[in-house]
Amino acid sequence: MMWDLLIKNGTVVNSWGRMKADVAVSDGKIAAVGDLQDMQAKKVIDARGKYVLPGMIDSHAHIQTGVGERKSGDTYYTGSIAAAYGGTTSFVDFAFLNEGETPKTAMERKMKEAAGESVLDYSFHPCITSMDPRSLDEIHGFLQSGFPSIKLFTVYRGTLMLEKAGVYEVMKMIAREGGLALVHAESADMIERNIADAIREGRTDARAHALSRPPVTELEAMYGVYAMARETGAPVILAHMTTGKAMELFRHAEKGLLFGEVCPHYLVLDDSVYDRPDGYNYICSPPIRGSRDREALWDMVEKGYVQLVNSDHTDYSKAQKERHKDYFPDVPNGLPTIETRGMVFFSEGVVKRGISLERFVDLTSANAAKLMGLYPRKGVIRPGSDGDLVVIDPNVHYHMEAAAMHMATDFCPYEGMEMTGAADCTIAGGAVIIENRKFTGTDHRGKLMKRSKPLIP
Repeated sequence: MMWDLLIKNGTVVNSWGRMKADVAVSDGKIAAVGDLQDMQAKKVIDARGKYVLPGMIDSHAHIQTGVGERKSGDTYYTGSIAAAYGGTTSFVDFAFLNEGETPKTAMERKMKEAAGESVLDYSFHPCITSMDPRSLDEIHGFLQSGFPSIKLFTVYRGTLMLEKAGVYEVMKMIAREGGLALVHAESADMIERNIADAIREGRTDARAHALSRPPVTELEAMYGVYAMARETGAPVILAHMTTGKAMELFRHAEKGLLFGEVCPHYLVLDDSVYDRPDGYNYICSPPIRGSRDREALWDMVEKGYVQLVNSDHTDYSKAQKERHKDYFPDVPNGLPTIETRGMVFFSEGVVKRGISLERFVDLTSANAAKLMGLYPRKGVIRPGSDGDLVVIDPNVHYHMEAAAMHMATDFCPYEGMEMTGAADCTIAGGAVIIENRKFTGTDHRGKLMKRSKPLIP
């Protein structure tokens, strides 16, 4: 038999273990795993001394988003290429509503934008910002038609926020349909008051942004969301957690109801970035916390209270950030991280802190596949699964530089950081997208992923 692709001599790692093995791919699917040295293939990749992992899944990324001066720099083509450079082989974006849109028309717009452009498989979280009957009916339809994860905001009143009564109603619907809520949990009331106070007192620099959203504003919303999860039975992912004080909530949460997501910038950076001359570049919400919270987040990762490590990517340029540098409420929120997410976590978590490769697979791929309704199609190396793979070279050493990145921005949050490990090859749907750290997937395009009900890990 002639395989399409053979990856040989590598260490194959799944969430449950590792082994020296070869991986064969044909017709976009994993065809065989084992000793395949005598088999023939149209293309062979030698992974000697390297790790072969399931392709990473970024289930929290914002691509080709925003309007006007808040429009992000990437397109689905450039953003997906950047993701592939970091070992990501599929992603889930968000269908935020522009003015005049409903959840359905926002989803239709996003699907049209990505079709034929993304080099990786993609899907979307429907979003709901209004409790009107039409919006609720459209969300109900998405839960039944392959988009089982609904994004909800408890902050950003007047744009993205859904009032508590609406969150409660949607969570009841999610529970009935076997879906999942992904919640940006911050207290609107507290933050709005803090911002108003800061403006009145003339404190509008980057540091004031962090002070306006202290950990209590996150915790208050987290506990409220969890109370609704217990009442309704709807499983919830608490997005981009920043405070280790959440550990107490997770320690006592009912099994199968509460899942935690963190982003590498909260694990690696600390709030001293807001005292830099370019501190406005680091404005994101929730903000980057102090070193004590950072270390407590690592503790949550190591003790199993975190299930997902995602990027929360949005790539604004320095100029877009600088335009409102002296007035934090108007600085576009977000950091460019879709390319760096996996390998920063590998370098800082696996290499420096001893997190196992198996746990790395769980946090960057397998758990996302399960919670997003993609497992075992993705998130695992076994016959029949999609040919989504990443070959990691653990012996590469380099410094992070914006100039070497492939995202549509001139800013890197980790500029100058020492790195160990790189995604040497990225294979998506059996196609080699990145080879020897160079983009080779010009002709390949990903597909829209219709998803099943979440598989609760």
